[in-house]
Amino acid sequence: MNWDQIITSGSKGGFNLNNIPVKNIERIEIVRGPSSSLYGSDAVGGVINIITRKATGSNTSIATEFGSWGMRKYNLSTENKLTNGYSYLITAEHKKQDNTEYKNAATGKVETLPQSYVEQDSVTMRLDKELSAGRTLSFQFEHVDKDFGFGGTAPGQPYWHYENGRGESKDDNMALTYHFGTDNLFRVYRNHSTEEVSYDGATIGYDVERTATGAEWQQSKRLSDQHTLVGGADWRQTDFTYVSQGIDDTYSTKAIFLEDHWTLPSNWTLTLGSRYDDHSIIGDHVTSRLTANRKINTATNIYASWGQFVKSPQVEDLFSNTLYFVGNPNLRPETGDTVTLGMNTELAGGTKLQASIFSSRVKDAIDYDYSYTKNPRGYAYNIDNQKRQGLDINLTHQLSPHWSASAGYSYVKIKNKDADATDYSNDLSNSQPNGYRLGVQYDQDKWNAGLTVRAATGRSLEQFTSKSYVTFDLVTNYKISPDTRVYIKGYNLLNRAYELKSLSTFGAYLSAGAYPMASRSFYIGVEHRM
Repeated sequence: MNWDQIITSGSKGGFNLNNIPVKNIERIEIVRGPSSSLYGSDAVGGVINIITRKATGSNTSIATEFGSWGMRKYNLSTENKLTNGYSYLITAEHKKQDNTEYKNAATGKVETLPQSYVEQDSVTMRLDKELSAGRTLSFQFEHVDKDFGFGGTAPGQPYWHYENGRGESKDDNMALTYHFGTDNLFRVYRNHSTEEVSYDGATIGYDVERTATGAEWQQSKRLSDQHTLVGGADWRQTDFTYVSQGIDDTYSTKAIFLEDHWTLPSNWTLTLGSRYDDHSIIGDHVTSRLTANRKINTATNIYASWGQFVKSPQVEDLFSNTLYFVGNPNLRPETGDTVTLGMNTELAGGTKLQASIFSSRVKDAIDYDYSYTKNPRGYAYNIDNQKRQGLDINLTHQLSPHWSASAGYSYVKIKNKDADATDYSNDLSNSQPNGYRLGVQYDQDKWNAGLTVRAATGRSLEQFTSKSYVTFDLVTNYKISPDTRVYIKGYNLLNRAYELKSLSTFGAYLSAGAYPMASRSFYIGVEHRM
């Protein structure tokens, strides 16, 4: 995110893209290859950088959507750019959906997934002030309040299925950013999240609260026509209260980084950077990266990159103390490096090609043991070594003024080697060893439609109900007037039974199909600009 370090409720504190209204996004950048020096030491294979936008003019719109499983959604957005240099962008949304359904792979019947309901309210706000000499000041705020069912696994599973499970969470994120120049900024932020889950519908079995406070500084300096330096520093403190896991702790991270962007003869560019991180629990470490890019002509470039990474253990993996899971204070951070080679070009007839391959070596990869053979409770541990290799190919082509198409293929192979093993073994939890994508887009006058096909092959039957799956999704828009549009969305049109989440180390206690994806669903909506 361009106001970084947003967190969401839950122990892992990951980021949920569904919390960002589409109207708030200006563009999405995909940075392929390791990017540890600039984006953080855990940026292993690349970065998805979401740039949110500020107001561009006066506009207010309302929208509503209804669909499968009683889904109803209402949202309002308003923005304005004032004459005194101020601008604002505000969104509000209410969403509610009853229990979803899934197709049972064993019976072929569509069944209800208990406790999968959700009700969510969210508000976002961005205020901007344009100062002199290209300087700006931005304040951003996000609030999400969510009630949800917590069913765990699908019905019929012997463990971790909660007929009455429920939960609630709240997220509040705010940031103040001062921009002085195109790539220069200073940001302070504070994020707070809470989540409570009851497995039986009465007593609280999971209770976590996180508060993160931090600051970031980044500045670039053009030394000459050939050299541009980018440097900065980060500081972050997280207060972590995990009542159900017996954790009440505070940890901090401090970092400094520096990158040198070189412009070389024959259309070569070179980027060399390093980052120093000091983590209050796991200690300090240095990660570096090197990227070379050659622009062959106006339509083609090739690139190669190498980078190191360090990924810290989660706090609950280190210090938990419950009946079913115990922390491992001896956990080491995951370390390793990644090499990426890639090319972007335009073929004959205007077909655009993006292709890349990667190889990653990981030491001390973190996994979980729920076999209860070495320990009466589950715990996290370090795999001795892990290898990841893969490739990604994407083609896009404008078939006519109104039709366009895209196709893609990805391959990922993961192998693990424990300390007591003699050789590497395949990671059976890989949900997409071979991935396929096909998209067809139609755009003419008032109509806009897109069909997306996704497929995967080569999956393990020990972890999934099928070796392969295919899904079809369709979105159609019709513009009634310049200010009003209606749309229809359909997902999993073939009504396939499939899973994206593996059983992982729970395979000894669960059967394939424990985490099913939703069955066929449809939604219809209307949006009006006032």
